[in-house]
Amino acid sequence: MYGIDDDKFEAVCVIVDKLDKIGPDETVQLLRDAQVSDEAARKIVASLSLRSIGELQELVGEHPVAADAMREMKELFALAEAYGFGDWILFDASVVRGLAYYTGIVFEGFDRKGELRAICGGGRYDKLLSLYGSPTVVPACGFGFGDCVIMELLQEKGLLPHLEPEVDFVVCPFNAEMRLHAVQVAATLRAAGYAVDVLLANKRADKAFSYADRVSGRRMVFVAPDEWDKGSVRVKDLRLERSEEEKLADRGIELPVAELVAELSRIGVAPQREERGA
Repeated sequence: MYGIDDDKFEAVCVIVDKLDKIGPDETVQLLRDAQVSDEAARKIVASLSLRSIGELQELVGEHPVAADAMREMKELFALAEAYGFGDWILFDASVVRGLAYYTGIVFEGFDRKGELRAICGGGRYDKLLSLYGSPTVVPACGFGFGDCVIMELLQEKGLLPHLEPEVDFVVCPFNAEMRLHAVQVAATLRAAGYAVDVLLANKRADKAFSYADRVSGRRMVFVAPDEWDKGSVRVKDLRLERSEEEKLADRGIELPVAELVAELSRIGVAPQREERGA
């Protein structure tokens, strides 16, 4: 409508998406810098203030390029009403989404009060998969969530759950040379259903215990050269009631790597999720 060629479209989308952050005057200036005429730049920015389908229809009139877009927009709002959630969507022409791969309606989701940044945003993109090698056009629609905004909203509403970490084992290599072996042990335990953390940084024993305590580790598996040469690792229970000196003095029990899961089962060490019946 405003003489924006295909080669300028992507740049214009990126600029217009900044409107809320930089304001209309700066947006117009950036459009001018992108070789958009002053008249077109001002009309584009003015059109972004539209807040109803009726206003949009009045602006575009019977313009042939806009006909399909108007039909899709009207159909979307009619479907929303039919599904019973028409009150939950609002038309906002300023939602541009600064990515040129969108080929249809775009959207953003906000908290009901509208006090936070967008919780999610997305839209229709019929040609995106073709950019990554699809031999045929695959119609698609998708969106991405902002995890920080979700956390903020849940916290404000008092709905943020308090999740206690449940780590069955913290696997601790003796040094850098033992890291690969530690990762191997961790993979074996995870495959058996245990929740496992791996301490890859070189730490003294007391620092390793502090880390395990911080992540609520229940037991530690020490992967050290002497035991590894014998085909074993040392497992230590961290949840027994003992002093710090006793914890450091306790060397734990030595278990064969090849039969590690079987030996843990034999002595009654099950994943915490199984103990809860989860």
